[in-house]
Amino acid sequence: MNEVYQIFIGSMVVAFSGALVPGPMLTLVISSVARKGFWTSFFIVVGHSLLELVVVISFFLGILKFLDNPLIAKIIGLLGGIFLLYLGIDIVVSIFKKKFTIDFKSVLKQKTITGKSTGTVILKGILISLVNPYWYIWWISIGAAFLIKSVEFNTLGISSFYIGHISADFIWYLFIGFLVNTGRRFFNQKIYNSILIACSIFLFYLGIRFIIEAII
Repeated sequence: MNEVYQIFIGSMVVAFSGALVPGPMLTLVISSVARKGFWTSFFIVVGHSLLELVVVISFFLGILKFLDNPLIAKIIGLLGGIFLLYLGIDIVVSIFKKKFTIDFKSVLKQKTITGKSTGTVILKGILISLVNPYWYIWWISIGAAFLIKSVEFNTLGISSFYIGHISADFIWYLFIGFLVNTGRRFFNQKIYNSILIACSIFLFYLGIRFIIEAII
C-alpha cells in the first residue's frame, strides 16, 4: 500500500513540474478565465484530463502488454530518467535566463476563447494538449515509465497514478483561475520561481532513481 501511495505522490509532483512551466495550457486558462470567469479553468482541465484518461486506458489495455518485458522496461526507465534530469536542468537554466517570466497583464489581453458552451471549453482543453509537442514527449518517456511501475499494482496502481497526475493539473490551474478571477497580487515571480526550483529538485531525485533501477 505504501508503494501505491508513493506512486500517487510521485505522479502528482511530476505533473506539477509540467503544469507549472508556461505553455499553451497556462495561456488558455488565463485568457479564458479573464473573459468567461473562473469555471472555464475547471472545464479546460476536464478536457485535458479526459484525453489523458484515454492515454492511460490505452496503455493499460494495449501497449503495456508489449512493454511487459524486463529489457524494454529498463530502456523506458533509463530514457524516462534521462528526460527527467533534462527537464530539471532545463527548468533551473531557464529560471536564470528568465525564460519563465509571466506577464499576467499581457496574457489577459489575449482573446483566444470564442466558444460559449461548456462542451466547447472542454474541447479546447483537449485540443490544447494535442497541439503541444511536449505532451507527447512526456507520455512516451516519463508517463510510460511511471505506468510500467504502476501496472505492477494492477487497477489500484494505475488509478493512483492517474488521480495523482490530474490532481496536480486541477490544483494548479484552478489556483491560476482563482488568481486571475479575483485579481489578487500575492502571487509573484519570486514565489513562482521557488515552486519551479522545488519541482526541479524532485525531478533530479526521480531521474536518478529511474536510471539506477534501470541499470541494476
